[in-house]
Parts: sequence; C-alpha cells; structure tokens
Amino acid sequence: MKLVDSLLSSFIRLKYKRVAGMLADPIACQDELMRSFVDEAKHTVFGKDHSFNEINTYEDFKQRVPLRNYEQLLPYIERIKSGEKDVLWKGRPAFFGKTSGTTSNTKYIPVTKDSLKNHIGGGQYAPLTYSHKNNKLAFLKGKSLFFSDGHFFEDINGIKTAPISTIGNSCVPWWYKWLRLPSDEINAIPDYKERIEAMIDLADANDIRIIVAMPVWLLVFLRSLKAKTGKDFNELFPNFQLLILSGMDYEPFMPEIKKYINMPFDVFETYPSTEGLLAYQDRLNERGMQLILNNGIFFEFVEVDTLGKEHVKRVSLNDVKPGVNYALVLNTNAGLWGYINGDTVRFKTVFPHRIEITGRIAQYISAFGEHVTVEETEKSISETAAACGATIVEYTVAPNIKDDGTLPYHEWFIEFGQAPEDLPAFTKLLDEKICTRNFSYKDVVTHKAIEPLKITVVPKGGFETYLKASGKTGLQQKVPHARNDYQFAEQLKKVLSL
Repeated sequence: MKLVDSLLSSFIRLKYKRVAGMLADPIACQDELMRSFVDEAKHTVFGKDHSFNEINTYEDFKQRVPLRNYEQLLPYIERIKSGEKDVLWKGRPAFFGKTSGTTSNTKYIPVTKDSLKNHIGGGQYAPLTYSHKNNKLAFLKGKSLFFSDGHFFEDINGIKTAPISTIGNSCVPWWYKWLRLPSDEINAIPDYKERIEAMIDLADANDIRIIVAMPVWLLVFLRSLKAKTGKDFNELFPNFQLLILSGMDYEPFMPEIKKYINMPFDVFETYPSTEGLLAYQDRLNERGMQLILNNGIFFEFVEVDTLGKEHVKRVSLNDVKPGVNYALVLNTNAGLWGYINGDTVRFKTVFPHRIEITGRIAQYISAFGEHVTVEETEKSISETAAACGATIVEYTVAPNIKDDGTLPYHEWFIEFGQAPEDLPAFTKLLDEKICTRNFSYKDVVTHKAIEPLKITVVPKGGFETYLKASGKTGLQQKVPHARNDYQFAEQLKKVLSL
C-alpha cells in the first residue's frame, strides 16, 4: 500500500504543476490566451469581420470585439450549421453543445477539438486541488460515479449534437473511463428510471469513493438506492469520501442529502457550463471558487450596473476588484467572442481570483438545472389563460424546496381577474406549456426529480396589498415573475397569510 500511495502522490504532484503555474501568474496566462486566440482566428469570418489582424492589446480587442449574447451570435452559428467552415474558429466544430439556456430557447454552442480540453482537463482541477492541499489519496483508489445526460446524439449537418455532459463523457481518455461509472451502455438506456436502476446495480458492485452530480439528480439516485437495496449508504460504500456538486446552489439540498449519505464526507463545488468548466472550489469547507485561467477561456467582466448603458465598464482579469457584481464575458477556443453567458459573479478575493456566483442577468428559475426563463412563463400563462377562459392580474413563480423528504416543485402564485372554471385543468395545461417550451424542465418533471407545478391562488388585490405593505408604491415597482429562490414567495405568503 505504501508503494501505491507513493505512486499516487507522485502522480498528483506532477498533474498539479499545471494548476500551480496558473496560480503563480494568472494575468500572464490570460494575456497569452487572448493573443493566441486572436492569432488562431484572424483568418476566420469573424476575425476578418472584426479586424483581428489589427489587435495587439486588450484595448484593441475591446474596440473591435463587441459584447454579444447568444441571439446576437446566432447568425454566425447558423452559417456553421449550414456547413460553412472557418466561421468563428478554424475549421468546423467537432460538436454542438445543446442547452436550453436561461435567457432564450435551445442554444447550440460550438465545441471544437481545442475546446474539449476546457471540459475534460478542467474537470481535473477540483480533485487535484482537493488531493494536493489536503493530502487525500484514498478516494483515488476506488471508482467515481458521474451523473451525465443520456448518451444520445443528434446530427446537424455532420456535427454531433448533445448536452455537454454527454459530449464530455464520450471523449474522456480510456484510463479515465476505467475509473468512471456508469458505462456508455448504461448512459444510452433511453428510460431514465431504468438507467437509474442500472446505475444502482453497477454502483452496488463497485467501491464508489467519489460522486459527481447535480443535487436534484443525486437525490433521485439516493432515494432509489435506499428503496431498492434497503441498506444504508455507509453499508454500501464504506470508503466514500468526496462529493463534487455542480449546476446550482447546493445548500438547500444538503439536509436531505445527509439523510441518505449517513457518514462523514467532503464536498467540493464546480462551475460547469456548456461553454467550458469555468471554476472550482479550492478550499475545503469554504465556499468560493477559483477561476480556471489557463484552460481555453479568456475572461472579461462587465459591471452589472453599466450593462446596456453608453459607457460600459468592461475589464480583463487585470482590473477586477473584490465585492463588485460583474456580468461574466467569455472568449473561447471554440469561437465565442465577447459572449455574455448571463451569469453574474463577485470576486471574494483577487490573487487568488476566487469568485462566488451571484445570479443571472435575466430573471429565471434554475433551482434544478431547468433554466425556465421569464419569457417562457409569460407566454405559457398567457396561452393557458386564453385557452381556459381566464384572465391574469399578476403572478410570480418560485422553486418550493422542502426539507421533509417530499419532492420539490415550481409554485405559481397567481391572481386571477377571471378565474378558470377548472383550476386542475388550468394547472395541467400550464405545466404542459412549460414542458413544450423547455426540454430541461420537461426532463426533471418526467423523471420525477421534481413534481409538476402547483398553483397557489392569490386573492384579488393581493399583489397590490403586498407592494403597499412592503413600501413599494412607485408606479415602476414590479412583481418579479420568476425568482430562483423562495424569498419573495415567502414574503408574499406572510403578508397575505397564504
């Protein structure tokens, strides 16, 4: 065993050198990425459109590369989808990462052979740091259980298309596949319930020491595991050590998770996205994530208060300040340029550059990874009301997460002008409308990660009463139609005794 520990320690030290190099000179890492990206892409359509051959400094870059959201990038994406080469990056993408997004409908994010390293290589930073800083080796001697989307690809004019976890899972090195469960064959099971059952059978026969998952899907697995085996977690996996969570704030879920994982374990957080793995928790028992600064993403930051204004405060890593709320801007070796991904972050520290996610630019709900936007709620409730002969005065939506073991759900607080004759039918149709617009929401509902939405009827004048009681009487005061937490809903219920 001493020999094994010695070999593992040597392996960790070797691999950690890349992380250490990033931390030693993060500004130089970012400057090098910007220059290399511009040089690689100067002969692309985008590079020619934006005079990349004239870019020598970051100030040049800002002047020639405007900020963009997905919709503004879409004309270039459509040219790639039609078969054109050298549009945003050299050649054609190897994949499209498919995501429902939080500010629009389905997005197709280019994933190149170069940018695959952002996802696969970036995924090593968290466990490497955990092991190196805390002298933890035992978790490397067993298997890891990795929750990903199903192993299903569609084809868009010769480009394989799937959620990014599916793409990453299909491209990891052979040796990592040996350490990682489940297999591609299990991930290819179409029915998610059957896939979970297969994962349980596989896990039960292996020494699981790491789990990588989103909290909501982890709980689906843990409940099914207990129901099927009748055993406690510590009986099944006595050597379990590390839980890596991603995709959402995990704090609301931890009491429930700990009911099932009835043993001591460590938790690390990561910040994955379809554009790349952006950050990882670097300190045990302390929230906050280190940006990954040497792995295919050149970061920029825009002060949120200046977005949409004439003078936008847009800076590189060199000029960020702690405590300021920034909109995140990505430039990648997949050909995303000045891309506003919709997230907002705040630096807890600089040197090291540790962030916390503060929210989204737009209103949305993504407590379970579903990315339901305000636009989707507004269109769905409007169509449902029209179909059911109802009228809407006001509404708000929030994720209702309980700690009693029951499934969470989206709770809609609706004040009707004309109430529907059949509220259950209205509720069912509204849920179907959201499912139609948002495949991620449909996924978590269909596979019983959350319940279908529920409606709490607000009495006539209820929202006005709330605004008055809260001192929000100005004509520009609005009710948020979507919140990613339950705070507003809780206040509303308290004021109106709902």
